[in-house]
Amino acid sequence: MSDRTATASSPALDDAADFARALEEFFRATRRARARTRPGEEPLSISQYHLLEPLGLAEGARAAGELALAAGVTAPTATRMLDGLERAGLVRRERAQHDRRCVHVDLTAEGRRAVDDKRRRLDARRAEIFASLEPKDRAGAATLLRHLGDVIEGLR
Repeated sequence: MSDRTATASSPALDDAADFARALEEFFRATRRARARTRPGEEPLSISQYHLLEPLGLAEGARAAGELALAAGVTAPTATRMLDGLERAGLVRRERAQHDRRCVHVDLTAEGRRAVDDKRRRLDARRAEIFASLEPKDRAGAATLLRHLGDVIEGLR
């Protein structure tokens, strides 16, 4: 038996392969859950919600670039999303007086309702997911998710 054969069937490699499969299944399930929301069914997609979330958490306008950064999208993508959201009457945009290149975005009353409604639906879904966990798994779930998030953020 060669070292390569012994290594290939080691428990550590089996665990790593099992983890990789589970992680891919988790990502697929997340994508499928996002896809189940049909256009027009809700005023905001999850991507739009993430773009507008900072506006829903505080009063006042924010720079479009700041929203793009917080949502993890490029500035051109944020601009396209904001174009549609403005046409839908959910946001209003104004050029900054001190720098015409900077655009400030704020929620309309309808936009604030849409963000608040989406947050409530997401909170309810998260509570449902948490409730579905075995009590013994609940305590470590948040720690594991935070750690995985940190690891994923650190990937190059």
